Amino acid sequence: MKRNLMLIAGVFLAVLAILLMGNVITVGEKLGEIFNTVYAEYVFYVLILLLAVIFVVGPVIRVHSAPEFPALNVDGEADASELLKFGRKLAANCMYIEDEEKRKEHQTELGRELQLYSADAPQLRQLLDREVMLRFNGDPSLGVKGIDSKMKEWAKSVFLITALSQNSLIDSAVVMVMNYRQIEDLVLATGFRPSRSQMFRLYAKILTTALISYCTSEIVSDLAGETSLTGALSALKIPGVVTESAVQGAVNALLTLRIGYVAQTCLREGPDALAGRRRRDVSLQAFRAAFASIPSVLAGTASAVGKGLAGLVRRPSEE
Repeated sequence: MKRNLMLIAGVFLAVLAILLMGNVITVGEKLGEIFNTVYAEYVFYVLILLLAVIFVVGPVIRVHSAPEFPALNVDGEADASELLKFGRKLAANCMYIEDEEKRKEHQTELGRELQLYSADAPQLRQLLDREVMLRFNGDPSLGVKGIDSKMKEWAKSVFLITALSQNSLIDSAVVMVMNYRQIEDLVLATGFRPSRSQMFRLYAKILTTALISYCTSEIVSDLAGETSLTGALSALKIPGVVTESAVQGAVNALLTLRIGYVAQTCLREGPDALAGRRRRDVSLQAFRAAFASIPSVLAGTASAVGKGLAGLVRRPSEE
């Protein structure tokens, strides 16, 4: 079943790539006709290639350049030497703190405490647990956003863009690109990446999610009447977003959160996170967490858009 699903997803990706390339070529030819020069067409193709490198190839390269780490947690059975080695790896990867001065101060303090408790396993365990939680939960004083906050921001972006696009192919492309970038963001936030096999599974989930996004867009556009979901979404009253598109955006946001929670588990638990039966449990837990988070994502998106439009309306009158 899973092999068949991957085959279908692979075929879908190939078809999507062909359709996108066809649209790019069509637009390029029209630009050449409008400007009456073939160079306009070539400039457009180069621009599209650069965007693909920046938003697709770049994130993949940056993710795989990050060091693989067995787990971002503190093993209760590890001795002091293993914990110290773990701590030094954490101290060497503090890029999640964007402010350079604060990052250096934090690294210096973490290094000092590691040296102080180098032979004390219980104290090291507490210190490292605190550092790990900082990366997952964030700290406003250091300007660090937690992973949960980052995932919800990506889900909001996916919801808003795919709800506004009202185009199945664009929805699928957006879902793929933004989920690739979400994985990059989470890896940079922790300083490490999941194992190669886990990365492959995450990429497979992204591909499957793009397929689901396309199918959902096609199905929802053909549905008539109002379900309880469409009624709830219409109550949000997001400017510029019709109810059917809001349903599509909500499904895409839900699937984006699911991928984020699976990636988070891989970073917490290491190589064994998706091994054997544990893989099914992780997938189920990710769906539950995504369903629990989606109401706040949708409400937060509606609030942010409303405030933004209100600000645009007020500014001219204030001047």
